[in-house]
Amino acid sequence: MTDRRPWGSLERGRIVEAALGIARAEGIDALTIRRLATEVGASRMGLYRHVPDKEALLNLVADEIAMNHVIPAVALTGPWDERLRHLARGMRQELRAYPGFAERIMVHGNAGAGGLRIAETIADILAAAGLGVGPAARCYLIFVDLVLGRAHRETHGDPTTPGRNAELFAAAETSRDAVRLKALLPALRAVTGDEIFEAELDILIAAVRAAT
Repeated sequence: MTDRRPWGSLERGRIVEAALGIARAEGIDALTIRRLATEVGASRMGLYRHVPDKEALLNLVADEIAMNHVIPAVALTGPWDERLRHLARGMRQELRAYPGFAERIMVHGNAGAGGLRIAETIADILAAAGLGVGPAARCYLIFVDLVLGRAHRETHGDPTTPGRNAELFAAAETSRDAVRLKALLPALRAVTGDEIFEAELDILIAAVRAAT
């Protein structure tokens, strides 16, 4: 166990760093005041001076991820469609990197400074594409649904994976009534989650172009 820190010596940066480490290695559900206090070598009462409860701790972690780990520099400049892809990939990567994180964001959202930064970046990209207010609002929500939904499904039972559909595919092989499906089986079994994600982004980008 880490040596106990003197009263008042605990810094916010150390709290955030340790909380992120626990969340990445063990998942959001493992992140508690008790677990974090042990990690940083502080008493729970000492930690409460910085983080009042578990909900505040989870919000702190979510906002830190959103503010400093999601948006790659390449999503801030360049052609709008490339920026949109880079942002989507960065969001998906971070949502999958912290077990339970996608579930939390799906349920609770993130209204902190980090969440606002991501939302503003999405809106800025859609403005750069030349969308009016109405189409931009719709495409904004489609983008959020696409990225969060894909990350959530990938950690909670993705219906597009070959394993999820193994029994269906096996039934198609022996069925006389599944001629079209049977022809698709080699490709269906070979497709990857990355390919599906990129294809979904292709569809969204095509929709944005059609709306301008």
